[in-house]
Amino acid sequence: MPSTTPLTQDDLTRWRACPRRHWLQRHVAPSESAPPAPCALINGFDPHFTDRAPTDQTLRATFPEAVCIAPPPDEESWAKAIADTRACLAQGWLAGARQDDGRAILGACLESNEGVRVQIDVLAAGEHGLRLFKVRHATVGTDADVDLVALWTHVAARCGLRVQSAGLMLIDTDFVYPGLGCYAGLYREVELMPVLGSRPVAQWLVGVRASERGPEPPVAESDACQAPCPFLRHCGIPSRRVEREQATSLNIVGRELAATLRERGHINVMSVALDELPDQRRRRAVRAVQQGRCIVEPEASTLLRALPYPRYTLRMDTIGFAHPIWPGTRPYQIMPFQWTCDAQAAPAQLQQHAFLATEQGDPRRAFAQSLIDMLCGSGPIFAYNAGFERNRIKELALAFDDLAGALHALDTRIVDLFQLARAHAYHPDMCGSWSFHSFVRAFAPQSNADRFEWRGITEAQEAFALSLQGSLSRDALDSLRQALLAYGQRQTEALRLIVHLFESSACA
Repeated sequence: MPSTTPLTQDDLTRWRACPRRHWLQRHVAPSESAPPAPCALINGFDPHFTDRAPTDQTLRATFPEAVCIAPPPDEESWAKAIADTRACLAQGWLAGARQDDGRAILGACLESNEGVRVQIDVLAAGEHGLRLFKVRHATVGTDADVDLVALWTHVAARCGLRVQSAGLMLIDTDFVYPGLGCYAGLYREVELMPVLGSRPVAQWLVGVRASERGPEPPVAESDACQAPCPFLRHCGIPSRRVEREQATSLNIVGRELAATLRERGHINVMSVALDELPDQRRRRAVRAVQQGRCIVEPEASTLLRALPYPRYTLRMDTIGFAHPIWPGTRPYQIMPFQWTCDAQAAPAQLQQHAFLATEQGDPRRAFAQSLIDMLCGSGPIFAYNAGFERNRIKELALAFDDLAGALHALDTRIVDLFQLARAHAYHPDMCGSWSFHSFVRAFAPQSNADRFEWRGITEAQEAFALSLQGSLSRDALDSLRQALLAYGQRQTEALRLIVHLFESSACA
């Protein structure tokens, strides 16, 4: 029976977000639901590891005497993990230890007499009891983190443990990685015990049990239903775009103006008169949607035709590691790892160039020098939302004084296609979004420039992080790097196509 199945923290999270989903998770056979998303684990590597070094390595820098309990994947493993945790506690591993002893249980597994199972990230020694922490690979916590710490504290207390303090271990952005795996000081502790009383965990658990024992809750569709959920089909909710993503949504003119238009009785932009809109940019967007076509104003062509050759089209890719891996870098420091550039000496003359970092260490200097070598001389450099490229160039100039002059010279040549498009163009398929992916998806859909895929990985940053791990065969690594290079080429090809379309005042 569902009521006898142990509850987990995932059950509580699901129930609080959607009681119906929790009920279905307990009562509906997996075959009746949509298939789950494929596992992204590749050769033992989790791509979500992209933004951090191995957790046990960084935590052991803070707790060098820690005992690790492996995450239990099944019922038998849960029983062993709980027994191992109890054995550590019974042997007095944490009892009487000083707070600076570095003793802890990482991944402590507990089950309360209410039938609630949890795995606690860190259970450490304190002066007057135990210290309990959730490790958060971020600089700030969330309400969901507080809820989870409250649940862990509740279960620990029901198991007879004396919890002195409970909180979060967050990434300290002032930390500078010295190298050699020395991560001591990476985390800062945030105490949550004073606010945990506002979380009625016992009532929540009663509600969870009552919900799963009761009848099937009714469908209450919300934005949350658009998130990955294996029961969308069961609830009769098609996998579709929500209203804010639709081409005709009032939100394409901005949320504040959309609210005003709704007060006037408009449901979408199809009924909005152009004179109700305050500026040309929004009038152009609404006109494009109402007419069902993209609009490129002649001014775009005039501006682009005035730009000389040679011309360059540039895209950069960056990554930010929560746990820095290169000496001298900080958590979440933006690290460029790839650039792609199409060079045109004349309209019919094209050369494609690229740089992709290897596992040989901090790639910034090689990135900067190769970019200077590629773009030396003159000519406009097209980029989209060029503030991103400009900021990376400025950061590289600050890091390498001897390259600063050449890098700043590149900065002055950049032409921002984002600003050009906002001032002179709109495509209904942008659905109000001016992101790079929305932009190329609308104006150059055949390019597939908004998509990356390699063996189940759909983010270029995750793929690059995997390439640094040393876990791939040579053939797999070559394949991954070729996928990254091809992705960059698709991006610059798309921007080059859009420049041509704008220059001719045409649409794809």
